[in-house]
Amino acid sequence: MTMTMNLSLAAGENDTIFHPSVRVGVDVSGFARQIIEPEVFPIGVSVDFEWRENLFAVAEAGMLRVEVEKETHQYTADGFFGRAGADFNLLQYITGPVNDAVLVSLRYGYSRTRQEAPFIMIPDEYWGDHQTAIEGDIYQAHWIEAGIGLKTEILRNFYIGWSLRGKILLNATSEPEMDPYYVGGFGGSGSNTAMTLHYSLYYRFPFR
Repeated sequence: MTMTMNLSLAAGENDTIFHPSVRVGVDVSGFARQIIEPEVFPIGVSVDFEWRENLFAVAEAGMLRVEVEKETHQYTADGFFGRAGADFNLLQYITGPVNDAVLVSLRYGYSRTRQEAPFIMIPDEYWGDHQTAIEGDIYQAHWIEAGIGLKTEILRNFYIGWSLRGKILLNATSEPEMDPYYVGGFGGSGSNTAMTLHYSLYYRFPFR
């Protein structure tokens, strides 16, 4: 009897021992965005490492492709972006140790985009239409973002998740020849703030 109780206690203790893990994810928001805005296609991946219980170091990276073709103009852009920061799981205070997570996050972001407008038509009824172009240039941006999110385990070590993030632009290419149509990793241009919603799929690799 005593041996059985001791083994049960040891098993219970082992169940609560913290095991670091790595989770790899793919941001599928870009596929949904193409339905709403076919000109823009961003895709991203993420890696988070739970180096301390409920505290995750996170790195994210992605690529952006924009193709706009209208009667009056054409615009293309290619670029990449990266974000780095941390997530903290609040769910521990509600349910105790579980694999699901309710997260608050903080990130630093950087984006670099090469853009050009090879065809621009400026209509003028008096002088006649004027055709011009803007050669390729580089646009760079730095920002910080904070948000909330949820990751839910649907199968063993497989997760779905979403996050809502508010972003503040810190620095960008000053007086570019043209404003970018979309800033990879940040969102639409024309404002120093942005709000984005992300959906992702994850797989968790626990270390035991």
